[in-house]
Amino acid sequence: MGNLEATNENGLNLLKQQLENARVDISQWGTGQAKTLVHLQNEIENGETILISGKEGELLRKVVVVGADIYYSSPSGKRYRLKEEKQVFKDGRERRRDLGQAVSEKMKPNENPNDAMIRGIREELGINGEIVLTETGTDEQLITSPSYPGLQSQYVRHKFETILNDEQFRQDGYVEAQSDKSTYFVWEEVK
Repeated sequence: MGNLEATNENGLNLLKQQLENARVDISQWGTGQAKTLVHLQNEIENGETILISGKEGELLRKVVVVGADIYYSSPSGKRYRLKEEKQVFKDGRERRRDLGQAVSEKMKPNENPNDAMIRGIREELGINGEIVLTETGTDEQLITSPSYPGLQSQYVRHKFETILNDEQFRQDGYVEAQSDKSTYFVWEEVK
């Protein structure tokens, strides 16, 4: 994500006006589980999100994402599945999400789903070595994201599976530290 402090003030004002014109109430953004207007501006500037008109003319946030179910099989035969436990923002807010898959990542412009997923796994888990992905499908959904209350989000999601090797497996899980938050991932045994 871009530097949250070095945001284009003019672009931020234009975005705020666009949201107000679409009757999107941003008064709760930056509280609870919600991200800030600056977060949305950075997503747009980084090419991870675009704002479009929906079928009824409403403003939609369109995001193309990749997501992976991540597994590990121990030498003793136990199978584990990784999950995102929580995100802790620098201001102390905590949010728990169930994205359905361990790692989800917004695609960048001109990036193919496989490369985006490998980038996401490397960035979020900090692992190296070969990552072999199996694509398991694509779906689309329209939801009101807890990240941006009041703004409908259209998600196109490419789904994958992968199995980590012994060198990539960390029993205590993984932490992705970003400028605005840390994301914690933990293993749970698959019965």
